[in-house]
Amino acid sequence: MSGAHDHAHRHGARSSDAGRLKVAVAATLGVLAVEVAAGVAAHSLALLTDAVHVLTDVAAAVLALWAGTIAARRPDHKRTFGYGRATVLAALLNAIVLVLLTAFIIYEAAMRIAQPPEVQPWIMIPAAAFAIVVNVALALYLTRGGNQSMNVRAVVAPVAGDAVISGAVVVGALVIAFTHLNVVDPLLSLLAAARVVYSVWGILRDAVNVLLEGTPPGIDLGELKRALERALDVAGVHDLHVWSVSDGGIAASMHVRIEEAHLARSPDVVKEVKRLLHDEFDVTHATVEVECEDCEASC
Repeated sequence: MSGAHDHAHRHGARSSDAGRLKVAVAATLGVLAVEVAAGVAAHSLALLTDAVHVLTDVAAAVLALWAGTIAARRPDHKRTFGYGRATVLAALLNAIVLVLLTAFIIYEAAMRIAQPPEVQPWIMIPAAAFAIVVNVALALYLTRGGNQSMNVRAVVAPVAGDAVISGAVVVGALVIAFTHLNVVDPLLSLLAAARVVYSVWGILRDAVNVLLEGTPPGIDLGELKRALERALDVAGVHDLHVWSVSDGGIAASMHVRIEEAHLARSPDVVKEVKRLLHDEFDVTHATVEVECEDCEASC
């Protein structure tokens, strides 16, 4: 039996992530300061809720920046695949914190619906408008060029969500200004909470899938196996496993059966299998074991 190992896999975070995340920290800190001051002055739970979301944006960006630094470390004898999953852990932690804070917001909103305090809508409007401008600009900046890492996506999701929430705050503040229905403020908080839960679901799903070494999204194992069995001199494939080593790094291992008459071509078969995996399925790290199809002796 012969084994082959492909070392052309990716380690670490994308080099552009650090610069983008530093901009995200600076921008969200500015929005946080404005919304906290305005929320306290206006007695607005909706605005303070948005400020809490912005606070989680700051934490997400800082944690993602730290995780990106850890992920950039080269593999060593303790972490032979590198530290790429640090970004996945950071994304998962960010999502969990968002869910917990959202639960607290829902509780506070429920209390205020029963006895809504008087709010100052004309303070809410300019603060929320400022947040919209900054968050939209930041989301566009972070997603520029496409193909974001999970680490950056964990920051983009709450930033984009905050822009939507801030828009709702502006509309709600106008309603309060002209109708004096202060209950709109805690209702907006509930809307904001629902938006956050929706935005983090995809991150939670993808992060958990990576940590459980599930099949990466977009890869059909049946299709992959059929493609391999059409490759040069491959009689069959079994013990096929495909998983994410890190965000952006896909690994695979398998046993490939070859007929006895074609054993001499095993190196070419392995090379073709690896090429197919890389070119058609974006597999960056492959281990291929070759077995004899019609003889008892292993090759």
